[in-house]
Amino acid sequence: MSLTGPALLLLAVLSAVAALAGTVALWPRFAARGAVPVASRTGLILLSDVTVLLVVAVVLNDQFGFFADWTDLAGALGAGAAATTATGGAAPSVAFGREPVTTAAPARSLPPLPPGQGPGGRVLTYTVTGARSGLTGEVLVDLPPSYRDPRAAGRAYPVLETFSGYPGSAAQWIGTMHLPAALDAATAAGRLGQTLVVSPVLEIPPGEDTECVDGGPGHALETWVSHDVPAWVQQHFRVVPDRRAWATIGLSAGGWCSAMTTMLHPQRFGAAVVMGGYFRPEFTGPPPFPPAGPQARRYDLVGLAGRAAPPVALWLETSHADRLSYASSTALLRAARPPMSVRSVVLEHAGHRIGVWQGLLPQALGWLGSTVPGFAPSGPATVTG
Repeated sequence: MSLTGPALLLLAVLSAVAALAGTVALWPRFAARGAVPVASRTGLILLSDVTVLLVVAVVLNDQFGFFADWTDLAGALGAGAAATTATGGAAPSVAFGREPVTTAAPARSLPPLPPGQGPGGRVLTYTVTGARSGLTGEVLVDLPPSYRDPRAAGRAYPVLETFSGYPGSAAQWIGTMHLPAALDAATAAGRLGQTLVVSPVLEIPPGEDTECVDGGPGHALETWVSHDVPAWVQQHFRVVPDRRAWATIGLSAGGWCSAMTTMLHPQRFGAAVVMGGYFRPEFTGPPPFPPAGPQARRYDLVGLAGRAAPPVALWLETSHADRLSYASSTALLRAARPPMSVRSVVLEHAGHRIGVWQGLLPQALGWLGSTVPGFAPSGPATVTG
């Protein structure tokens, strides 16, 4: 019996009905006082509750695909032994060139940093209003470990902009995904340079599935994440301005946002890490533009990769069992051509969930450090002047 589909759901519903009927039928038999009758009544209630929760779990798994099959549920995915890894597109050197990243930046005064949270006061919280989009939202910043060190006052850093899933929050990557710890581990292992993380809120207004697109007045999310947030980062922090030192990372709906932001704005971003994402918008409600109109064509990243591939590098994860991600991800792999570069990890038994993506994070960050020049572990970037 499949882990998803009507058969298991029917079995779960029948179990819940049987548990409820059994509770009603047996309750009078255990109506007396005493330890045994009380324990029996408690057991009947717990059994009914468990079967109801089982129904809810099966429904949610069918809807969101957290666990793909019994192998996935049993943890057989493990360290990724069921994965097949392939490379598509061009070599990364085609996307970036072979010249070194220019790290010099003009001397300028930056606003003082506010007190931070977490170890070393690295996590800062801001409320930012975008100059172009007019949107106002929360932005979290995780500073590199050496950022506040006076000895690093002349050092600039690469930038990784994160995109949460839907529903989600600006804190998803810094909190739930433990990205700062993964970055620190990759840096300590010599696989990645110290990196500044910026995490903007994507649900503006709150609770809305924006898909990070520009959808009319008050819904200029693409402008917010691709222009306003990067411009604000450059005004407030010591960062390398070169596109080869800017990348995005996202999961699920945020994977779409990451790919879209990078592929449509290659003059700002050089690379994207896409975990369980997709390459055409998937609105939970009515789309803000006609499905066959010019905006829909603009946001068809598969079509873009085939007709005018941008000079960017992508690392993407999908699974044969991931109904949200697999179809458009494989379509992108078939369409990609130089100067675009794509590194793919295609899993056999993987659901659409945080646990899968957490396990792959070290591999993705290692790719970033070895592929995108501005994130290389050697040669710290410095600000001159």
